Amino acid sequence: MRTMAALEARVREILLQSWDPIGVAGVAAAQDEYDQYVKPITVLLTTGTSVDELSSYLAEIETDRMGLRGDPPRAQYVAMKLREIARTR
Repeated sequence: MRTMAALEARVREILLQSWDPIGVAGVAAAQDEYDQYVKPITVLLTTGTSVDELSSYLAEIETDRMGLRGDPPRAQYVAMKLREIARTR
């Protein structure tokens, strides 16, 4: 069984490498850009939140908090990846 810290590390990695709505994955100084979302998403994962709910949450971050247009297909894909890592805990 993975620890919570290990799950958070995987969430952080997925947000940066697969989600990355502002395109900072390759910027060394911005590797912590999405850290504020790691714990809330980890909690959602550990409480059994569905892929659709995770996808909606990611889309809400993109549009409401970041002021972006949003990318629903990417949010859905990332939500599936996140849900998968929670299953393998």
